Amino acid sequence: MIKPIKFLFFITFFSSLSFTDNLQNIHTETSVTFNLLCAKCHEGECSGRLSFDTGSKKAANHIKRYANDPDLSKSKITEFFTLLNYMKKECALWMPKNEKPRLENLSHFALPSYKGYFIPLGFLKPGHYRLIIKTKEKIHFGVEVISNTMDLLFSHEVCPDSKKNNLHFKIEKPTNTFLRIRSRNPLHIISLTVNTK
Repeated sequence: MIKPIKFLFFITFFSSLSFTDNLQNIHTETSVTFNLLCAKCHEGECSGRLSFDTGSKKAANHIKRYANDPDLSKSKITEFFTLLNYMKKECALWMPKNEKPRLENLSHFALPSYKGYFIPLGFLKPGHYRLIIKTKEKIHFGVEVISNTMDLLFSHEVCPDSKKNNLHFKIEKPTNTFLRIRSRNPLHIISLTVNTK
């Protein structure tokens, strides 16, 4: 007979393995959509505890509505639910680690509507940085630099008076960072560069 403590350990261990395996199956497209359309509302639910609730079936309609895709597959819905559970457990954002942005072509990190981008900037050291964004359109859009632990490091609203925008932000401590861009209309980024000042 397995003692209760050991039995609980086995449940936790194998559940963690399954959870990690599921994360490895997350597609970049799903992560981009979740981190743009879902994370902003759900990040307040971070509890530091893993939820083993597998209610992805119940959440299917909600996910389809906010992902703006009524034909979303069961596997994609499971990916969204895995990302939500990861956020609740780790209080962090997830992007596939094998994805390195090609800054000359950022469509891979854009919503299908091009009304948002979620771009991994990687591990940034403390210092002052210059962010240059060139766009096809002159439109209003919001820019955020956030850490993988959801700390807002920089926020700026870009006015629609230029196709080239020079922004400056500061990193206080070594941080894994992401760039989150939102607009009400389609936005096509021609080029994006991040340099130390």
